[in-house]
Amino acid sequence: MTIVLRAELERRIADKVRSGRYASVDEVVADALAVLDRAEAAERLKADIRAELDGEKLPAERGEPLSADAAVARLWDRINRWRRERHETV
Repeated sequence: MTIVLRAELERRIADKVRSGRYASVDEVVADALAVLDRAEAAERLKADIRAELDGEKLPAERGEPLSADAAVARLWDRINRWRRERHETV
């Protein structure tokens, strides 16, 4: 497959390879696609959570405070439930 990239993208990819973190252009592209896959999975999760709430307002939207620790714990609970239901990892 031949892909034509703008000069700026070529430079950025080459910089990644030169940094030593990646052995080849293929590795840079594969990693970028993996990140894109995770971002898309996160968007699906967000949509699933919204659908699950079925119009119910979140505590913050009702003006109720929620500590950062509680918010993170709730999010991880939902993420893990979503993973179990779909037998996927993000």
